[in-house]
Amino acid sequence: MTRTLLSLTILLLFTAGAIAEELPATVRWAETSTLSTPLGGRIGAIRVDVGDRVKKNALLAALDARPFQAEIRRAEAELARLEGALRIAERERRHAEELYDRTVLPTTALEDAQVRQETAAAAVARARAELELARLDLEYSQLRAPFAGIITARHIHPGEVVSNRCEITPMLEIARGDALLAVARITPQQAHRLRRGDRIAIVVAGRSYEGKVERITAIEGNPSLLELRVAFAAEEVSAGEKATIGLP
Repeated sequence: MTRTLLSLTILLLFTAGAIAEELPATVRWAETSTLSTPLGGRIGAIRVDVGDRVKKNALLAALDARPFQAEIRRAEAELARLEGALRIAERERRHAEELYDRTVLPTTALEDAQVRQETAAAAVARARAELELARLDLEYSQLRAPFAGIITARHIHPGEVVSNRCEITPMLEIARGDALLAVARITPQQAHRLRRGDRIAIVVAGRSYEGKVERITAIEGNPSLLELRVAFAAEEVSAGEKATIGLP
């Protein structure tokens, strides 16, 4: 179906005279997210700017990966060393058990060999956990899109150093690209004609869309007005645009 036919189809949902009023509205993002990392480091790459549309899981920015990669290599080497020590401890324990079974080794010597193996096994388990954490740090140093959307703010620059020890530094902000709200102010009398879930028409830049009433809430300090939020989907529309809501 062409865009023109889609617009006509939506408009024909309302018979002539069924739209009693047209309300001025403003488009807002329905869902936004502030992205950051729990780690500190130097900004190594920024692949997006404000206004860019991105796919889910797309790499948006990253800290310099070299320190994290070096930590992974160190953790891998330490794990390999400890696994070698564990193999030696296991051989020594088996040898001690054989000697003990032939009654040529005292109980205390066997127990010592068993303790050495247990200690070596615990060290290997700890090293594996440290390697897993190092790999997670590399993953967390990269900012990826949690959903398909549009970049709405960028707070970082290449080469900048961020430190998140005391307070997390916002890095990027992203909005879900096709989830929008048309927001308008209405009177209590107008609100009585609407229910949550009602489908009503929205027009943005001459294009018509089908919207759904999401919420009607009171405006603090102004009991004579309410805020109407109508959800709709439109990839070509952005927050801040002017819209018209057709009240039935």
